[in-house]
This record gives sequence, C-alpha cells and structure tokens, in this order.
Amino acid sequence: MAIFGTPDEKETKKSERQKEREAYVQEENDQKRIGQKWQDVQVSTGPINVNHDILTVVFAKSVRPRIKSDPEAYLETVGFESLLQELQKKALDAGGNGLVHCSFTEQFVDGLVYQLAYGTAVNIKITRF
Repeated sequence: MAIFGTPDEKETKKSERQKEREAYVQEENDQKRIGQKWQDVQVSTGPINVNHDILTVVFAKSVRPRIKSDPEAYLETVGFESLLQELQKKALDAGGNGLVHCSFTEQFVDGLVYQLAYGTAVNIKITRF
C-alpha cells in the first residue's frame, strides 16, 4: 500500500471529482437558462464546434395558399421566419439553448405552399476553466 492510498482509491477519488465537476457545470448551465427566451436560442444550419448535448429533433410545418403577386418572395421569407421561431420555441421547451443542422424546404402543390423545417435541439455547454 502506498502512502497516499491504493491505485483503486485514487481512481475512486478522481471519479468523484469528475462527477462533482459535471454536476457543477450542469448547474451553471441550468442557471443560465432560467429566464431565457426563445429569441436566445442559437441556430446553425450545420455542425458547431462547441461542446453540447443532443436533446431531440424538432419539426415545424406550414401550409398556406400560394399568392400570385410581386411581393411573393417577401411573403415566403416571412413564412420561413415563423417556422424558425417555432423551432426555437420547441428547442427551448425541450430544455435546449441551441439548434444545429437546421433544414428548410418548400414545395408548391395545387396552389398551396408547403413549408417544412427541422433541426436538432441541443444544450450548448458553457465551460470556462
């Protein structure tokens, strides 16, 4: 037996410290989410190079009549913005503070516009050590 404990005791202490650190980081992230609004949810159409936990996939859809007019491009953009807001709200409801790999599609069928958006809700870990 060594002066400072056996290798098993050292591993146990190291494991306990790691669990305490993870609990501390989780508590910090939880405190930062209190009072968070859907506008605070960060959005990316690709991967992010930040430590995060994957929570769930969220979807939003919209069906509306197709409008034949000059400002149609503007109306379609507004439609996608409302889908994005819905995604952000669903990610926040799932306990996330970010969305990654978001995708937006649109199809025109029989005078209707079908818009679909989806993304992966994540909990971005904020670590500063």
